[in-house]
Amino acid sequence: MSKYSYLTVIYLGLLPCLLAQGPISGFMPSPGQLDVALTHSWETYDTFLDDTGQPTPRALDALSYNLFVEYGNSKTALVATLPYIRHNDDNKGLQDASLWLKYRNERSETTQGYHNWITAVGLAFPASRYPADNPLAIGRQSAMFSGRLLWQYEAKYGWFVQVQSGVDLQFAPTAQAAVPVLVRGGLGTARYYVDGWLERYQSMGGTPTGNNLSAGTGSSWTRAGATVYLPLRPWVGVFAGGAWVLGGRNIGESTRWNVGAVFRMVGKN
Repeated sequence: MSKYSYLTVIYLGLLPCLLAQGPISGFMPSPGQLDVALTHSWETYDTFLDDTGQPTPRALDALSYNLFVEYGNSKTALVATLPYIRHNDDNKGLQDASLWLKYRNERSETTQGYHNWITAVGLAFPASRYPADNPLAIGRQSAMFSGRLLWQYEAKYGWFVQVQSGVDLQFAPTAQAAVPVLVRGGLGTARYYVDGWLERYQSMGGTPTGNNLSAGTGSSWTRAGATVYLPLRPWVGVFAGGAWVLGGRNIGESTRWNVGAVFRMVGKN
């Protein structure tokens, strides 16, 4: 793999946080590397899946901006996210920030590629006093602990496949547990990157509550998406992607589009 394409692959490790459940990828930064990603998203639906999964007419449009930062080395990394969401003039602001510790347990080489095992733990918490008591609320003012275990195979010819799962334990405002499963596959070269992914998020027990785009306590869903990334320079690249809710309960049947840029601020070239 060329030096330039290696940098490209490192950037791609930032993209899952912008599109799927959780910001943890199967790629690790180089020593002393600081990467920053900025994204702009717009999401819309006109059908809401109620607490039994039945569709009901309800429309909502949302805009969001997300900041993602990762710093670390090939063994350990810190990841932070901070989203801003706007549903209307009364329901907007910084939503729930998160801070993660990411650790690569093992990396083994085969004749064709590499197997990677990664563990991550994180905390999410409200970043502002946004209202949480109306249908257009941007969130639930929740606090959550998350754990992830990830396996990724990287072929020496550019393609990769990844599977990750774990648990989300919400402990405020109500206790709730959920199990996410994410499967991703893609191809990266020195000129471009493309991937596709499928996510299942399953809440365990509890009574579904809430009816906003950010999903309520007890929400479950199946979602699919895709990403295209283009490197512009060794220190910057741009991407675009989409995501679609295919089914679930207590969530809007939404379509989401996003664009953004990834910057390498520090690190070896």
